[in-house]
Amino acid sequence: MTDLELLAALPSTGEAGMVINDWERTEANLGVEFPSTFMRFLDVFGGAKFDDFLRVYRAGADNENIDLVAKTKQGRAALAETRPHIKTLLAERGLTTDELICWGGTENADMCFLVPAADPRAWAVLTVIGRGRECDLFEGPVESYLLRVLRGDLVSEVFPEDFPDEEPSYERHPMI
Repeated sequence: MTDLELLAALPSTGEAGMVINDWERTEANLGVEFPSTFMRFLDVFGGAKFDDFLRVYRAGADNENIDLVAKTKQGRAALAETRPHIKTLLAERGLTTDELICWGGTENADMCFLVPAADPRAWAVLTVIGRGRECDLFEGPVESYLLRVLRGDLVSEVFPEDFPDEEPSYERHPMI
């Protein structure tokens, strides 16, 4: 099974149905072409909430609190103003905060970003604590990062000790 399939196999509650993402508008607004793996991830988990803590945003959501474009613009601005160490980390990759894509966030204001690369298979995940300097950089796709965190194979410097739950699950909100 793929990491995406393993994530989807976790216990879930909530609404069934297909997640509707507006990829054309989202890519145009952010000036990016997303890797197909990320698009598949959001097509399964857009709007979902893992362990009642980590929300996955949706491309084209009416609610700006979970819209990928709105949250990306907010996240970029927050990092550019307050996180010089993140700017340094990105500069080593030839990137700026204006190129990050915010795909999720937590109740504690932690932000989860995609870090673009020329090769769509080389995009990484950067998770930044809401307040402080802690961050995680994971070389791989979102679904692999999230699965490893939820299984306890990867201990995040950002997330609190009580995340994930002993038996991780998620709640589906495909139309949120």
